[in-house]
Amino acid sequence: MAFYTSLTGLNAAQTDLSVTSNNIANAGSYGFKKTTTDFGELVADSPLASGQNIGQGTRLRATIQDFTSGSMKTTNRALDMMVNGDGFFLVKSQGASGTISLTRDGSFLTDKNNNVVTSDGNYLQVYATSNAGDIYTGSNTSTATGGRVLQNLKLPSYEDQITVGKSTDGSLIQVGNSLIANGNITVNGQTISGAQITLGGASYAADGSTLSGGVMTITGGSLITTDADGNTTVTKTPNTTTYTSTDATAKVDTTTGELTSITTLGTLTANGNSYDDGHIVSIDSSTGVPTNTDGDTASNNITPITSDDSGDTSSALSNISVGTDGKVTATFANGNQYTLGAVALGDVNNRNGLHSTGNASWTVTGTSGSLQYREADTSGLGSVQSGALELSNIDLTQELVNLISEQRNFQANSKAISTDNQMVSSVMNIQS
Repeated sequence: MAFYTSLTGLNAAQTDLSVTSNNIANAGSYGFKKTTTDFGELVADSPLASGQNIGQGTRLRATIQDFTSGSMKTTNRALDMMVNGDGFFLVKSQGASGTISLTRDGSFLTDKNNNVVTSDGNYLQVYATSNAGDIYTGSNTSTATGGRVLQNLKLPSYEDQITVGKSTDGSLIQVGNSLIANGNITVNGQTISGAQITLGGASYAADGSTLSGGVMTITGGSLITTDADGNTTVTKTPNTTTYTSTDATAKVDTTTGELTSITTLGTLTANGNSYDDGHIVSIDSSTGVPTNTDGDTASNNITPITSDDSGDTSSALSNISVGTDGKVTATFANGNQYTLGAVALGDVNNRNGLHSTGNASWTVTGTSGSLQYREADTSGLGSVQSGALELSNIDLTQELVNLISEQRNFQANSKAISTDNQMVSSVMNIQS
């Protein structure tokens, strides 16, 4: 019996050694959490057992992960992030029914489609926000996210790839490229044919089809000139002026989400000048002559641009920043800024019930409790630190001391087995 009892001790020491070796091997892994072992005594118990039961060895009861925070490593890279607190980043696996995982490894990258992803291709999850940075909340607050909308974070290459998502419950900004259109505009008596109209960061009215606010830009197109005799012709002179407006209103198709008409241009500004007499006009396709200059016109003046059209290089993405509240801000070459979303954080009631999937990532199980969605910097789960990564929480000195202890445990159990073997041999050699 002593042989088998000591064998459980050998197995325990070997398991302990494996856990410590894994800790040491991952000392340089971002977000890694060290593991400890929990052993318990093995006793053969029964109602008829005497009070002098002798134990039968030891068994592994659990491996416990220590979720305390690791040290910070500064990288000065915007997409390198760490959580200053107890929360986890939320990432979603690829596929139509992707699984949400929790991770402490904030070394995010971009894939070929400009999605922000982990090294193994999982999408970083952010809350949808208005351009003002307010987190969008729908009418159904009974959902797990409290009505907040989770979406993949995607970085636009150009300002005209910032679009407003369709919603009937509030303002919501997404990245895509459907709210771009070609139209014909008259500003201060000068008509521009085929100008590109871009609207981003606007808010939906209750009917889900009217947009207001946000930033509208009018670029490109050709100038239409009128000679002294009143004859109007379309010249090939390109329009080099960029007009912007923050109080325009527009209509979208509630089915496709595409921009269908600009109903009000608002006050246009360009080169330090303001114009409040801007109008949308229609151009006769056969003559190129304006047919209406007395106000705004209907949706036939707007031609949506498809997602295959390239962006406007004058408004290329120039900077990405992430605030401590997790809000991701894109700045473009023309100076305009948009909030692309707010990094979502998560947690569970029993962290040691999480299932480890590697790369400092975990998935929810039945023993961990359900996933709780939270906002950064306001919910007790911590803030987001951009330009920094969390190192592992391994204490190498402690792990090396553990190795010595585990080696002695292994040697002691080996000695017990050797002693038991010698005693059995002695018995077997007794001469009658």
